[in-house]
Amino acid sequence: LKKAPGHIEKARSHDMRTALRSIVKSDNQETKQLMMEWLLGLRLLKAHREALGVQFRMDTVESKTAALRDLATVSGQAGVLRGIFLLLDEIEKQDGVLGIRAVMRYLSALRAMIDALPRRLFLMIAVTPDALRRYSESYPALRSRLRDRLELKPLASLQVAKKLAKFYLDKAREVASKEMGEVDEDRPQILSSKEVGECFVTLEGQAQRGADEGVRQREFLHELHRQAEDKLK
Repeated sequence: LKKAPGHIEKARSHDMRTALRSIVKSDNQETKQLMMEWLLGLRLLKAHREALGVQFRMDTVESKTAALRDLATVSGQAGVLRGIFLLLDEIEKQDGVLGIRAVMRYLSALRAMIDALPRRLFLMIAVTPDALRRYSESYPALRSRLRDRLELKPLASLQVAKKLAKFYLDKAREVASKEMGEVDEDRPQILSSKEVGECFVTLEGQAQRGADEGVRQREFLHELHRQAEDKLK
């Protein structure tokens, strides 16, 4: 921004333009800390007004979304930001920890962020089909903005289940080798291939009795983890 201060004028908010000019002018750690506090929506103090020249606190979803849009726009124009990757897992759990109004505000904030960053946001959300259906009925504006749906099918065969278990085991070995050095590849697994297969068959029988399409990946991995923990104990 020092080399091309004109990019700052791309920000719509007067407070944001003023704050960015202050950052460029002072460029010290204290000013940067005050800038971060302001962006987080903390209480606006005299220090923030004097160092950044800002007048209003960012204490609403709308103001924070606008700030994110301005920062992404200015940073993109300056060539220091190509995009924002936002990965949100287990969105269905919002129902369990938030009231219905809070869930609506959460979904509304996601929709506002998508609209604010149409070219610089890559958003991936993981949600159960039931939750997606509920959210779509109560807040259709969000569903209409989601694209490229990828549905994760339950495990339907022992072969696929063993491949999934092997994938997690291989990744765990990679992590262990980085943290602890070389890992003995010939060391026996905690759970044998036969035990992994028996675990899947048991869960498959439960799924069939419950009229499910197959064994959910989460349930299969959770049961393998539980059995491995029991063996270690």
